[in-house]
Amino acid sequence: MFTQSRRTLIMALFFVAFLVILEGIAAPLRLFGEGSLPPRPRILEASLAPAAARLLQQVALSYDPGLTPRDRDRDFLKKAALARNSLGIHRLVELRRKSLELLAGKGEVSWETLRLLKWPDGDRVGVLLSVPVWVPAGARRLVTYCGFAKKWQTVALTAPRPCGYIWHVETLSAINAKDNYRADYIHFEVNSKFAPLAALLLEYIFREGWYEPQKRVPLLVVRGGEDTYAVSVNTGPGTVESLSFPDQEGTSLEAQVIKVHFDHLAQVYHGRHAVISNHRLGLALDLNDFNFSGVVDGPPNPVSRALRQYNREAMHRLDARQLPSWIYTVAKWLGCRLPQEWNYVGYHTDWPHLDVGTK
Repeated sequence: MFTQSRRTLIMALFFVAFLVILEGIAAPLRLFGEGSLPPRPRILEASLAPAAARLLQQVALSYDPGLTPRDRDRDFLKKAALARNSLGIHRLVELRRKSLELLAGKGEVSWETLRLLKWPDGDRVGVLLSVPVWVPAGARRLVTYCGFAKKWQTVALTAPRPCGYIWHVETLSAINAKDNYRADYIHFEVNSKFAPLAALLLEYIFREGWYEPQKRVPLLVVRGGEDTYAVSVNTGPGTVESLSFPDQEGTSLEAQVIKVHFDHLAQVYHGRHAVISNHRLGLALDLNDFNFSGVVDGPPNPVSRALRQYNREAMHRLDARQLPSWIYTVAKWLGCRLPQEWNYVGYHTDWPHLDVGTK
């Protein structure tokens, strides 16, 4: 009984400390105004992975006044090359091979196992990454939980450990009102060797909106290293608006706005990854990945076989959560495998998913 009580107390203290970290990161952004310095990516608890934290600082993108789009692209390409060279890799898939070598002989591939291991340089594999994002007005922050479970419902019910947070926005009008966005942060776990690369990509997306407000993309959900994740069932009932299209395969952009109701928001924000998934190695990102029921081809960046999804600019204009094509271009510059480059299942494309590849 005493052991169980002590374990409960430790978990409670850990959760309180986690929330304090979240507040400490979010609070400074309320002070941001015109002419202020931009927010920066960082590894929380950098002492666990000092080499990765140093590299992340070295590859930070420039915010010099008057940078043109070409200047910004050159800066990104230079920093991406520096990151790969510093990591000693030519292709990002090498990180997958090295991670699997660390896990050799330790049972089923699991992020819950890998994240606690250390690289030869002493860095812990699993780190909590904080990156700047654009957030619509009225967004609600939700803590996410991770665990090694066969069903996301188990994680949603038991909340085994906090692993970051996401943003929930109810209305499509708020999502598409880019002039009302604010700068804030999102937190997620990732492999420390992948952290500087993931930070580079997400900082590029944020920086484009810093220079050109109409290029702002609201990254409300970023999923990184995890086996199974969900928000808590204690989030209560909620609603969210989504587009619903005429069919699952076509090109038509005629859509209805559907208000979807949920018993709790874990029904929207959850997932479980296959054993072969790079998420289990902390080497993948799902950007704006949602689970909406009762709509046709509707969740932003769905797993879809519809041709309309290749018209990324048009989809983004309809719903700003949809990733525009330039994000995939930049991800390719970084060396990521794109959704269009592999077959998910039955000729479907997993539009929110970017990773280091498998071959």
